[in-house]
This record gives sequence, C-alpha cells and structure tokens, in this order.
Amino acid sequence: MSKEATSPSTREIALRFDGIVKTYPGVRAVDDVSLIVRQGEVHALVGENGAGKSTLMGIAAAVVEPDSGIVEIGGQPLVPHTPTVASALGLSVVYQHASTIADLTVRENLVLAAPKSRRTSYLGSKQWVAEILDDSGLSLHPDTRVSSLRTAERQLLEIAKALAFDARVILFDEPTEGLTQDESDRLFDKIRECTAHGTAVIYISHRLADVLMISDTFTVLRDGKSRGTFKRGDLTENEIVELMIGRAFSHTFPPKQSTSSDVSVVSVAGLSGERFTDVDLRVGAGQIVGLAGVEGNGQSEFIRALGGLENSTGTVQVQGKTVKTGSVAAAQRAGIYYLPGDRHAEGLFLPLTVEENASLLQLGRISHGGILSRAKESQLARDIIKQFDVRTPSARTEVSKLSGGNQQKVLLGRVIASQPRVLLADEPTRGVDVGARAEIYRQLRDYVDQGVGVVVLSSDASELAGLCDRVVVFSRGQVASVLEGDELSERSITQTAVTAITNRKVQSQAKARGRTRMARFLAGDNLPAVVMLALMIVVGIVTQANNSHFLSPLSIFNLLILTSVTALAGYGQTVVLLTGGIDLSVGPMISIGVVMASYYGGASVSPGVLIGGVLLTVIVGALVGAANAFLSRKWGLPPVLATLVTGIVMQGVALLLRSTPGGSIDGPISQIKIAGTGSLPYVFLVVVVIGVGLELLLRWLRGGISIRATGSSEAKARSLGVGVEQSVYSSYILSGILAVLAGLVLASVVGIGDSATGLSFTLVTVTVAVLGGTSVFGGRGSFIGVIFAAFLLQELSSATAFLQVGSAWQQWSPAILILIGAAVFSRIRRTEVAA
Repeated sequence: MSKEATSPSTREIALRFDGIVKTYPGVRAVDDVSLIVRQGEVHALVGENGAGKSTLMGIAAAVVEPDSGIVEIGGQPLVPHTPTVASALGLSVVYQHASTIADLTVRENLVLAAPKSRRTSYLGSKQWVAEILDDSGLSLHPDTRVSSLRTAERQLLEIAKALAFDARVILFDEPTEGLTQDESDRLFDKIRECTAHGTAVIYISHRLADVLMISDTFTVLRDGKSRGTFKRGDLTENEIVELMIGRAFSHTFPPKQSTSSDVSVVSVAGLSGERFTDVDLRVGAGQIVGLAGVEGNGQSEFIRALGGLENSTGTVQVQGKTVKTGSVAAAQRAGIYYLPGDRHAEGLFLPLTVEENASLLQLGRISHGGILSRAKESQLARDIIKQFDVRTPSARTEVSKLSGGNQQKVLLGRVIASQPRVLLADEPTRGVDVGARAEIYRQLRDYVDQGVGVVVLSSDASELAGLCDRVVVFSRGQVASVLEGDELSERSITQTAVTAITNRKVQSQAKARGRTRMARFLAGDNLPAVVMLALMIVVGIVTQANNSHFLSPLSIFNLLILTSVTALAGYGQTVVLLTGGIDLSVGPMISIGVVMASYYGGASVSPGVLIGGVLLTVIVGALVGAANAFLSRKWGLPPVLATLVTGIVMQGVALLLRSTPGGSIDGPISQIKIAGTGSLPYVFLVVVVIGVGLELLLRWLRGGISIRATGSSEAKARSLGVGVEQSVYSSYILSGILAVLAGLVLASVVGIGDSATGLSFTLVTVTVAVLGGTSVFGGRGSFIGVIFAAFLLQELSSATAFLQVGSAWQQWSPAILILIGAAVFSRIRRTEVAA
C-alpha cells in the first residue's frame, strides 16, 4: 500500500517524545511531555510564548539537552544527543531565527548544512545548489553572501535548505514570519508535497489560521505541559486559544478613535531616502497610522528614516518643531522613538538582564552625577514587568532566557517608559503568540489615547486593518494609497499593495541583474586585496620617483624576504581570527623558532640533527597552539587572556634558552635569505603557494567553510553539525606551526639566536590580517589579502628609510593604514544591503 493511502493511525512513527523534562533556573520549560508524530502528517504545536514549544523543538534538534526522557527519530534513539546524529537520523529544522551563516554565501550554507548522506564537495555543488534554488523558486545567485539578503530571503533559504535533503522529519518554527501571502502559499504547497511522500512535519506557529489550514493534528502546550492532542476540526479557533491560555478569551482589537484629530503630532513633507521618494505623512494626536506594502517597496526604509536610523532629505516636524533628519539622537530629543522589528539584532542586549535592558533608555533619569541608581533601575524594571505582564523568573534573569513574546514586551515597555510623542513600531507582534499579541494591541491603544501618535509597520494586513485608524500603502517607494474609514479592510490593503507593484517588480529585477556582479564583489573577501595592491603600486611609484634605488633587484629581494616572514605568521593569525579568536602568542613563538634554530642551524650540524631540530620546532609550535585552544575552550579563558598567558610563558622559555643573543645560524637555514632567482627569493614563492593553498582550502573544503562558520556564529554552526571544537583546535595548532616556521625564515636573516627578535610581530600579524580583510569578529577573511598587506607593510617600512622621513613614520604608517582601510571597507560594504 502506498504511503498516500495509508491510514494516519497505522502509519509508522517518525518522531517520538517520551516523558521529556527540561528545567531552567526558576522555570520548568517542558514538563513530562510525550508526543508521537507519524509519517506523512503535519503535526502542529500551539501555545503561548513560553509554553515550551521551541524548547521541545530544540530537544528534537539536539541543540537543547533534556533533563530526562527519550527522543526517537524513525524508531532510533537520539544517542548521542547531538545535531549531527539528529541530522543523520533524518531530521531537518527550519528555525524562526534563520540558522543560515551570515558570512557565508548561499552555496556555502547549503553545502555546510547537507547531512552526510547528501553531502557533496563545494566544487561539485554548483548544479546541485542551482536545482535547490530553482525548485524553491528563489532567484538568488549561489555566490551571494547571506548577510546581503533580505530577512524574507533568508527565511526562504532556510526553508529551501530543510526541504532539499529528503528528511524523514522536518521541524518548522514560525516559518511564515516575514513572508508574503504568496510566499506562504508556496511553502504550504511544498509541505503538502513532502507529506505526500511520507515526510513527517512538525509545524510551530502563532498564526492559528495557518495551523488550522495546514495541520492534520495539533498538540496544545501550556506552562510546559501537554494539554491534549487533537485532529484538525475537533476544536474551534476560540477553543484552541482558551486551551492555550487557560481561560476564556475574546480575540478582538481595542476600539479605534471615534473621531479624527485635527492636532498633528508629527507631520512629514517630501521625505526621500534609500528606496523611498517624496513621502508626505500626517499623524494626529490619538491616532495609530499603519504602513503597508509588499516588502521592498520602501516602507521599512521610511519608518527607519523617520526614527533617524537612515539618512533622508525633506521635512519632519513634531508638534510644529522641525527635527533634524538622519540622527537618532535628534529624533529622540524631539520625542520620536523607534521600536525595532528585529528584537535580537537591534532591540535587546541578549547577555544582559531584563532589568538592564529595561533601563537602557532611562540611564540619564536614573543616574546622579554619572552614577547609576540600582534602586531606581530595579523599580523601573518592576514597573515594566507588572504593566506589560512580562513572565520572567526575576528582573535579573538574562533576557535571552525569556520567550519571544516576553522579550517583545520588555522592548515595548522600555520604549513606552521613555514617554515618546511619536512611537514607531516596526513589526511589533512578529513571533508573538495570540495572547501577547492582544496585550500589545491594548498597550499601544492605551498609550495613543494619551494624545500621542503611533506609526505601525506590519506585513500582516489583518493586524493593520484591526488596529490602525488609517493605513498608508507604499509602492515603488511612494505612497500609492491612503485607506481609512469604510475603505480600510484586510482585503483592500492586500489588493492595493498587490495591484500597485506590477511595474516595480519588472524594473527592480532588471536593475538587480545589472548590478549583482558588482554587489557580490563589494561584499566579497577579496576586495581588500585589490585595495592593498593599489596602495602598493602608489607607494612604489612615489618612493621610486624620489629614490631610484628603491626598486633595485636587491631591494626588492630583501623586501620579499621580510614579507615572507610577516605573511607566514599572518596566515596563522588570520586562521585564528576567522574562528572569532586571536593569538597573542605569535610573536613569542617566532622568537622560539629563531632561538631553537640557533641550536641546530650551525654549519657543522649534520643533516639528521637539522631535520630533527626542524621537526621538533614544528611539534613545539603545534603543542603551544593546542594549549591555546585548550585554555580557551576547556578552561573558558577568553582567547586574549589564554594566548597572552602562553605567549608570556613561551617568551620566558626563549629567554631561558638564550638569555643573551648567541648561537651562529650559518648552516643550510642561512641559505633561505639568499636562495632565489633575480629579485625573487624562493621562500617567497613557497609562502605565496602556501597562501593560495590555504585560500582554496578555506573556500572549497568543508573544513575551511566550517572554520568561517564557527567564527561567524558558533551557535548556528553547532546547530548545523559543525565540529566547532575541531575547527578551533586546528586553527590554533596551525597558527603555532606557521609562527615557528616564520621564525625559521627570520633566523636566516638575523643569523643569531636572539630571544627578542619576534616580539614586535604579534601586533604586525594582527595588522596584516585586518588590512587583508579579516574581520576581528570572525567569519570573514582572505589569505591572499594577507600577502598583499604584508608586502605593503614592509614596503612602507622600507619607503620611510629611502625617503628619510624619520623612523616614527614606521610606527605611524601602519596605524594610519588600518584606520583608512577599516573606513574604506566599512563604507563600501554598506552597499551590500542596498545592492
């Protein structure tokens, strides 16, 4: 019998939870939950924020460890409880906050996320990725960096990733948040297609209309416990809500303003900016005005510009007084406050407590002489918790531990506590359950009734129709229509938005095709190398014009020898920075390489001793690298502290071995500095080959992609099954090895065992890594850029001597370059989103 014809009750069990318990400090998130999901069915989980849905999902995906209970996927126990095992058993996840790695490309994300059974090499993935994107209806270039995608595109990519791997079970967590109705409909078609082939789907959503449309069965959770499993049609929407919140509930919007106000709180005239032009808007006292339109039509940019977060031209007045545009501080002084649409990226400081987050906009009011009053901070937090019914164990709980709805209440409470004249609410109920949503609606209406104005941007047409007194529909960056009174309905908002954008779509897609190649280049990691090359040429021309000996064969040869030392050590620093760490032991390890070479680098040493000495030096480098990783990962020391400690220890070892310079390095190692052809030393060719090889490994191998993913977002990398520990350990070990090898090259130059030789190289390697385009936050970088940056740094050092401008400039020029380079790269990469 085919799976399509099989009775639901007799289908095989795809996912089983048995007695699952998970407790966090002060709260039992999941309390003895048992649940069965069968093949070919859509099983929805519904409940308020904090009911335990996402925790249960995290347990299934093995990113959350249960206190007790059993999880089985396809009849196999989830043991060990890791994302890699869950993926291997056939489970795939679509997270509410996309797990795609922002610093990787679309193609790299798909390759990295593929389970072992479907895994392919990066080089062989081009056609495979194109088919996935085409099948999902995504018109994205595979080499587009995810950080440049719109929120909806990231979510669609997350969905495409989950659907592409023929999973046995797919978990969807709020998949339609941020999607248009057409995009949601396409997703539902894909879900039906998957279940028709026997895939089991767990669907988590606060949109009950979606749940009742797509699910076969659903389970209601409240306070971490299961309140029953039902078939679709067993309960009405109101009955489901009552079961979710444990009381009778009427899902209605608060009453709107009965009459139109003649008093303007804020008026906008001719406001223009990125993606919107010549917008006029008036918000009266006591009014809620909505902004609607298909995503990408300028409404998002407009509300941000109104809050001072985007540059704009035109006139903004609050109660008759003109407000400076493009300044958040000026907007807040005038009483305009922005409630971010992405609470994690722009709203909350997740490591801080509820209390600390609640008071961030009130620091001046609760401080005296610059000293914060903890008592006032605590009182402010307690008031917000009480007024907005924030469910938290205490005010000093980390805000990251709260559910999405309660996080949103903290954010809204913080803004309203500032008593804005104009509140700009960007997607105020995104990812919020039905109960919290109604509470937010009530809070907004209660606040606006005090005579202030509220502007709401929402992708939910029913929300705008039910909450707002007037709705402004955007199309092609301009106001297409203003709906109010009897004209204002969910149907009219949707119809106006859709019918107004037909011409815009064709134009914007053509424009995107014309600029996508340049956008990808500007967003790529090789741009800094081009900038470094240009600066190298300029410095070379200027210096040669003033001193004809600068570009002589001997000068270039010596320049490339020193470049080899800097680049080799810089590679190690770069690979560590890519993981989000830093290695302050590089300089001392170069000194170790020099000092150790002084014991086996003499002319009288046998080949066997020389080879053994080099091998021992490499082993020492690897062991110190492993120690750095151990201290930072196992002992939990910050990388700065861990590598500083090992650096100090190893510098002490170098001093112990050579308290004063000694030991002649005049054997085969000394030939490194003179071996070459013309003005090209052989060691430089070797270093370039190593750099190119590392660059290819970084881009084409899963290990290299994993290193970048670890630095971009360790939590997301873990959820994709990346061996984070392995990536960090291998990076530090490689850094230690490259540092001592750089020491051997330097030993050939200095010719003597000097323990102080490598000290300056620690900061030099950080400099060349950053100038070469490596982010100090991890995830992005280029070994090719390091080669050019190392050459430029040595060229500048040499140029200052040839130009006789003073030794101080040898110190100042790198600092100036870092500032200029950081400013240029930052400025250019701002075009990623715009492009």
